[in-house]
Amino acid sequence: MNTISYSPSFKGYGAMPLRGLYVTDKNCAQALKKLSLTTGLDVFTPNIASKSIKKEIYDLQQKSYLMWAQDYITFLKNKTDIVLFDSTREHLKRVLRASADGIKKTLGFEPVKLPMHLRGGNFFICENKGRREMLLGENKAKEFPDEFLKTVYGVEKIHSIPRLDYHIDLFIRPLNDGNVLVADYELTKDMLKSGIKKIQNYIKTANPDSKERAQLEEVCNQLGLYLEKFEITERFAPYKHKDVMPKLIEKLEDSGYKPIRVPGNYYYLQPVKDKAKEKEMLNNFHNNMDFLKDISKNDDPRLKSMVDKFIELQTFKAGHDETIGVNLTNKYENNFLNAIVSEKDGKPVYITNAPLLDRAIGITQEIEAKTGFSTKNAFIESIKDYVAKENIHFIDDKTTERLFNTAGGIHCTAAEII
Repeated sequence: MNTISYSPSFKGYGAMPLRGLYVTDKNCAQALKKLSLTTGLDVFTPNIASKSIKKEIYDLQQKSYLMWAQDYITFLKNKTDIVLFDSTREHLKRVLRASADGIKKTLGFEPVKLPMHLRGGNFFICENKGRREMLLGENKAKEFPDEFLKTVYGVEKIHSIPRLDYHIDLFIRPLNDGNVLVADYELTKDMLKSGIKKIQNYIKTANPDSKERAQLEEVCNQLGLYLEKFEITERFAPYKHKDVMPKLIEKLEDSGYKPIRVPGNYYYLQPVKDKAKEKEMLNNFHNNMDFLKDISKNDDPRLKSMVDKFIELQTFKAGHDETIGVNLTNKYENNFLNAIVSEKDGKPVYITNAPLLDRAIGITQEIEAKTGFSTKNAFIESIKDYVAKENIHFIDDKTTERLFNTAGGIHCTAAEII
């Protein structure tokens, strides 16, 4: 392995001027390029001459195998800029090797192949009072020795972070000056309740027989439905917010960071194939069967359908059927914490996913203007002291929907070039 020595001037991946973003997925690259004029971030894609590897890239993109650039490639800045690339995935080996060679030609980063590669969603590198540190998901802290991480990533201290999701970039987002955004699910519930009150208050001023009033009443009903879905989901999620949040806040504070709680996430549970997660989820369902059956009596078919899936899975468990291979995992409608953060003119620039929850509830720009409520604006308001409104950018709905359907977000798609 190449000898690695690091520059003490490193500013960290929390919030710093980025040279650009390296994105291996064509659609995600296009979504980020649309924002380039306002964000000031260049977007680079694989520069590969080989026709056979170009064909491989096309085939892999069709299967969404190249969406997660940060999992495959990591840029590190030192006296000789290097790019780490994952060489362990058989179906990606040739493409990643060729991508690393292309990065050397285009950007001058020297490719380094390691026996282990830490996926980007599991860590952040930050500057904390002049010291380069790593915030690392506690599951990966068990897999990667401290000395390996300190040597390769040039960090002085590693802080193991309790998990609220399977990757830490889904629920925390470091900014600058030691500030770290944290997704607080209690604040998400409070936000939805506040939205119901605001819209109910506006309904009182509308004509009782008007189309507008009927539309607002449906939005209010949808808000109530999504609030109830969130509360049910929270009860069965593998990572218990009420248990983990105090530990997470304490860990960040003890490590010298300032946690900032925000209503940044909304999700519900959907089925995916994974036996290990299935077993974990079904154990939760078994202990809450009476609660599930009560909820299933709800008249709203959308809520009933969700709960019936829980009961269906529990029934399979009771029959000891080992063949179903189905569990429930997070399906996001909002995830504003999974974000790319840079600096422009000395100020943080924040790029995140579209607010699909607003669309699902039926909150249009007109309704937002009249009632003063949207989940998008609630998030913007929650970080206004740290990121200016004009510096917060959302990618398009279509790209966000594709990412959420594959359990990721825009930060997962981009390797940050420092």
